Amino acid sequence: MASLSEQLDEMLQEIGGVVNLTIEEREEITQAGADVLAKNLKQATKDAGHYNTNRKVGKMKHLADSVETGKLIGTVSDGSNAVGFTKSEDTRGIPHARVAHWLNDGTRRITKDGKIVNVPGDSFMDKAREESSDEVLAAQSKVFKRIVEGERGSS
Repeated sequence: MASLSEQLDEMLQEIGGVVNLTIEEREEITQAGADVLAKNLKQATKDAGHYNTNRKVGKMKHLADSVETGKLIGTVSDGSNAVGFTKSEDTRGIPHARVAHWLNDGTRRITKDGKIVNVPGDSFMDKAREESSDEVLAAQSKVFKRIVEGERGSS
């Protein structure tokens, strides 16, 4: 399988080289990929067992229901979009993003008798990103080609 960089180079050659895109066009392209990754991350969260359908949902949403896309707060608008779990805190003061990283990367906890226990992560976020790369690239490529063909057709 070709690397992401190689795939992007191939896409650029296919559409005729470097194209000047506006920030809005870049946002449209990256949002198409972000939407695909968000859908796959929600499903990966459920598939990894981090979704309890029997749990009563009160003020704290299920982890899979807290996946968001959009611009990062406080960053310069450059056409990029982010995908991740909400940072807003639930009623107990724990952001979903932090919980997701504990589940993905692992953590440590102290037992009642004072022993430190390593809790391994399951890498569900890493796997979702990796397994989504081709689908994300295809979605972005589709929007990119539509934008470029529209520009060529109007000139």
